[in-house]
Amino acid sequence: MEPINSTTLSSSSRVDPEDCGVPCRVILIALYSVVLLGGTAGTIMAARMMLKRKSQSVVATIILNIIVLHSVLLLSLPFRLSYYVSAVWAFGFFTCRVVSSVIYGHMYFTFVFYVAIVIFRLLIYFQKLQMQRLQKYHAVVLSMVIWLVGSLIFLPLFFLQYGTHQGDSQEPRCFEFYKDLDRSELIAINYSVIAIMMTTVAALLVVEMAVIFQLVKALWPDMWAHQVYRAQIKSFFFLLVICVCFIPHHAFRIYFIQNYSKRDNSQLVLYNEICIALTAVCCLDMLCFVGGVIH
Repeated sequence: MEPINSTTLSSSSRVDPEDCGVPCRVILIALYSVVLLGGTAGTIMAARMMLKRKSQSVVATIILNIIVLHSVLLLSLPFRLSYYVSAVWAFGFFTCRVVSSVIYGHMYFTFVFYVAIVIFRLLIYFQKLQMQRLQKYHAVVLSMVIWLVGSLIFLPLFFLQYGTHQGDSQEPRCFEFYKDLDRSELIAINYSVIAIMMTTVAALLVVEMAVIFQLVKALWPDMWAHQVYRAQIKSFFFLLVICVCFIPHHAFRIYFIQNYSKRDNSQLVLYNEICIALTAVCCLDMLCFVGGVIH
């Protein structure tokens, strides 16, 4: 593997403007390294904690699904780091498509499970669900439905629509599927996904903040002693993770689609790659829980 040295830097400065150049690669290496180290530590500790508790709750089962998603993404990060260090993709085009699909699949499946936790707790708060009537198999069935429906939608869409552009560079490159965004059907799909995600998050944020405000008024100053308040704070934390990690990518994607061109777009490519890398930062959520940042 060729390290990033002065020779690599000078040669990278001569690549075409669509390449993720040296500043871009340095930022991505730093981001993915932090995610790999912190995410691995948090995921391992969270998995051990969950298995030790042997919780049968719906939320615990959903959390285990999120841990699985994080684990899959973390396994793919060494491939990305190798590519950004050497600036050459050495694992074949199919592997490139798989590794690229992992980060998007992780983002959307994690988003769905986050939303499922928030909605579940809101339904209990508004007494639309009775905790006593829920069994573990309900959560297992819900998880299976999410995986099945998500896979039937995501896998054909990604592998049949994205990644058809292999590029014409003499050196093998990867993660340049944004070049497919000149197709009208993909633009429509992107806009639809962006609208669904932002509308969902905005609606849940309004409801969640209203619930927390009511609880603060009713339970002040001992609200932290009440499980119902702590549960809603955890839900708000998941929404906050979505806003920090997922929303910037989708907000910038609108600008990217409207302004991307084949000429002089190196800055757009840089910002787009950083926004994609930011989605992986949600892997640190388990580290926050285990470390006591959010109780």
